[in-house]
Amino acid sequence: MARQTYRPTMPKNWYLKNPFYTRYMIREATSVFVGLWMLNLTVGLWRLSQGEAAWQGWIDLQGEPWMILFSLITLGMAIYHTVTWFAIAPRAMPAVIAGKKVNPDLVGKAHWAGFVVASIVVLAILL
Repeated sequence: MARQTYRPTMPKNWYLKNPFYTRYMIREATSVFVGLWMLNLTVGLWRLSQGEAAWQGWIDLQGEPWMILFSLITLGMAIYHTVTWFAIAPRAMPAVIAGKKVNPDLVGKAHWAGFVVASIVVLAILL
């Protein structure tokens, strides 16, 4: 007599039943937008290597309304991912220094401090 393996049924919208899982799935979906934007940036670098006309064509594409909209959506997704990740990172990977667990709030504040410092450095370079 052959035993049948138990196969639990999982509805396709399982993550919509719990707000925690919904936010998790949204956070994971943000990587698709960021990945596509990075692909666009890589194409821009490739077009730059092909000469001035190719580069100008890519620059013109970036000014198209649909591309501006895509970039704004991607920026929003990246901000959402950053905020949610900074909120869960101290709990996802607790920091231990000298055998003692570091306060998760301190780790979160350190993330934000690093973000602010990096942003100031980038702005100082660009401006």
